[in-house]
Amino acid sequence: MKNNRYIYRVASVFIIIFICVGAYLGYFTAVESKKIVMNPYNKRLDHLETEVVRGNIYDAQGVLLATSEEGGRNYPYGSTYAHAIGYVGHGKVGVEAMANVELLYPDYHARALLNYAFAGEKFKGHDVYLTLDHTLQEAAQKGLDGRKGAAIVLEPRTGKIRAMYATPGFNPNKISVNWDNLTQDTEESPLLNRATQGLYPPGSTFKILTTIAYLEEKGDVAFNFEYNCKGSITKDNHQIKCNNGKAHGVVNLESAFAKSCNTYFIELTEQVPIAKLKQVADKLLFNQELPVKVEYKKSQFSLNANSSSFDKLITYIGQGETLVSPLHLAMIGSILYNDGVLMVPYMIDYSLDTKGEIALKNLPEYQGTYLDEKTCSTLKSLMTKVVTEGTGNRLYRKDMLIGGKTGTAQNETSKDHSLFVGFVEPKDTKKESLVLAVVVEQGGQGAKALDVSQTIIEAYAQR
Repeated sequence: MKNNRYIYRVASVFIIIFICVGAYLGYFTAVESKKIVMNPYNKRLDHLETEVVRGNIYDAQGVLLATSEEGGRNYPYGSTYAHAIGYVGHGKVGVEAMANVELLYPDYHARALLNYAFAGEKFKGHDVYLTLDHTLQEAAQKGLDGRKGAAIVLEPRTGKIRAMYATPGFNPNKISVNWDNLTQDTEESPLLNRATQGLYPPGSTFKILTTIAYLEEKGDVAFNFEYNCKGSITKDNHQIKCNNGKAHGVVNLESAFAKSCNTYFIELTEQVPIAKLKQVADKLLFNQELPVKVEYKKSQFSLNANSSSFDKLITYIGQGETLVSPLHLAMIGSILYNDGVLMVPYMIDYSLDTKGEIALKNLPEYQGTYLDEKTCSTLKSLMTKVVTEGTGNRLYRKDMLIGGKTGTAQNETSKDHSLFVGFVEPKDTKKESLVLAVVVEQGGQGAKALDVSQTIIEAYAQR
């Protein structure tokens, strides 16, 4: 009997160990294995590079964006897609890294195996199709016209990234030749994807968050508050001016938002506690990981109860130490347009094997609900007023519903940065609505960002 008990105990231990090992292997296969396979330092991938011709990359309409040729990887549009697609050589970044497994995935069918065995012909990797739209990508490039900055365009209902452009850029066809110069250029930082890794003071685009906090704090009575703007306001011995010291007269929430009246929003510091504003910033993913697979930098919000009175004042109007990326700004715009819902932004749509059959298909993914529908409806209405009768009126079109918020971010070393975040809703229901975010470094008081946005919108309208 004692021997039997001992055997049962030992057997039980081995069974538990077996179950644990099985569970770990299951977890590894499902979760960790792809991370290892996709790791650029995986030696197996290096070996595949010798056996497999890297697949092509196409935009959503089938425009060829990257292909493999005798001399290596070729990018027909040069710098247009440099930061989005990335490069091969000196590691891999962008889509070349994210879709590395698909692009190197060989189809070991009979004919390919025979060609490889007897003719030395390499296997062909899968072709990858992106969500990017060549028309919108070129429009973003044209709009920025070589100026430092970035533009990103999303479909709020799906999360598809339709354009991602940043400048200064580089020619991925010459990445090896120019590598030393690119890595040593700290002034221009051409390898930096400003659309996802650039952090900027949001300027008056942050008034979106201040308004949300105000609405959540006061409810419907928020629209009752009026203020007589005289072009400047003094609080705690600090003077804050409206743009060019312009007096807006008596304004309420609607007109102050449309005209981007600084003095009105400075007055809101008396009605919106810091804790409430921080709560909204936290809710909209400041200081947090973003649900995206591209390389990015976290946006920053540092205002707290210990901050100086001056920091408090300027934070409410988007200056100070608050920083945001164009990608994050576009995601906030998507939440507002999509009634509080955020769909995960993504850029890889699907891949095709050598038979032309779908091997991988990414579907729109719900991330979460961040704001209530009523708040979003109010903000969309306010943003529409910005375009119909406010600082963004040059974007007005009869054939589309356009809303947004302009911003001017103070730059201590040179001219202010220009920003815009907004949505475009076509009357043609066959077209998806878009959200766009634009930053133009040293672009002045929102004007240049509006120019870039207009170029993108016009291209979209003509598609």
